[in-house]
Amino acid sequence: MPQPSPDLRDLNPASKEYLEAVYELEEEGQRILQARIGERLGLAPATVSEAVKRLANEGYVSVEGARDIVLTENGRLVAETLVRRHRLAERMLVDILGIPWHMCHEQAEDWEKVMTADVEEAILSKLSGEPTCPHGNPIPGTHSAITWSDLKSVASMAAGESGRLTRLLEDVELDHDVLRYLEDHALMPGVDLEVMEVAPDGTRTLELEGQRVALGQRLADNLWVMPSGDGA
Repeated sequence: MPQPSPDLRDLNPASKEYLEAVYELEEEGQRILQARIGERLGLAPATVSEAVKRLANEGYVSVEGARDIVLTENGRLVAETLVRRHRLAERMLVDILGIPWHMCHEQAEDWEKVMTADVEEAILSKLSGEPTCPHGNPIPGTHSAITWSDLKSVASMAAGESGRLTRLLEDVELDHDVLRYLEDHALMPGVDLEVMEVAPDGTRTLELEGQRVALGQRLADNLWVMPSGDGA
């Protein structure tokens, strides 16, 4: 386990949401700008600007260079704790309580708020295999043998390429209807798939579990696989 978790009881809900977004964008290797945070959370630029100023004043982030947002040491500790508890809550909901996969992200928003370090430890002790959330994202503070460099997006795969779906970006988790579509078509981490066709507009036809599924470019950008021959 990582260093002792901070007390989050006095952190307001809006700050939690922003810190999680900053951490997740950094995790995905994206440049963290106010515009990107706004896109992720569906918020207006003015709203994001005020929130970033508040987070900076509270010592959670700093704004550097060309408006890049960077977590401070304390901000990172808080953000890691928030994301860890959220992903552990998702695991508990799916693995222990049997909540449908497409519902766990939304439900975990409530559970993460009341989770303690002892509960974190208890859930971690129940995990087997790669320490990830049900959508394949690593649980902060644990070690994963899989790195971003091992994976490639479905959007970058050519016809005839195959792999094992390993990770969904957080943008997908924010869309309940998309998650339901993916679950209905068995497009969840662990499934083996092959790209059968790539249309001029980037739409990819996949074959998996004895069925064919079409994915548009945007959704394909958010699904990452372990290519066959490299561990799939």
